[in-house]
Amino acid sequence: MTAASAFSLLLALLLLPAAAPARAASVSLPALPLSTSSRWVVGADGRRVKLACANWASHLEPAAAEGLARRAVGDIAARVAAMGFNCVRLTWPTYLATNATLASLPLRWSLERLGMLESVAGVRVNNPALLEMPLIDVFREVVSALASKDIMVILDNQMTTPGWCCSKTDGNGFFGDKYFDPDEWLKGLSAMAKIFKNTENVVGMSLRNELRGPNQNISLWYRYIDIKAFLLM
Repeated sequence: MTAASAFSLLLALLLLPAAAPARAASVSLPALPLSTSSRWVVGADGRRVKLACANWASHLEPAAAEGLARRAVGDIAARVAAMGFNCVRLTWPTYLATNATLASLPLRWSLERLGMLESVAGVRVNNPALLEMPLIDVFREVVSALASKDIMVILDNQMTTPGWCCSKTDGNGFFGDKYFDPDEWLKGLSAMAKIFKNTENVVGMSLRNELRGPNQNISLWYRYIDIKAFLLM
């Protein structure tokens, strides 16, 4: 799938005409922060919290959330809530947090460098305030739009380099692969944790999507997962 076609496909259901939901969906934030009790996720009040999460990709070549050329970011967030989801798994590439050049790149430039001129025009119509915004700030705006609808966010580190996931030979699969420098990965997780430390609706982080490839081994897995847990705590 090309970057242009992928970027235009935000959560296919969200791009359908907005029909009235079959039932009234009520989404509200639980008592935060969340924690675990045995096998349950619970709120600060001790009550069990069930996560019903949609996936929103922001790790592809543009390094921006899909669908922004099709609908206003607030409308997308509202649609997520109307469908009954209380949570979004928001993906991101490590370079968005560790590469200052990428993070500061305006959304328009990111799209233009990929030849996605139709998407530039679409963002100009549907999200004009985001068009000249740095990519890391666009990411923040997506989180903020979800917060406005009381939707929780789990930050999901999908890849190191922005792009389609996944294959066993893409260099993003396991610690030490071509694009999977463990130190940079830890730096990225730490940076994202700091950015959203005081953001109420960001309730968790998914540390890396689908560890894979021929270099997998248990000892390295434990080594870096233990280091990561210590750093994030």
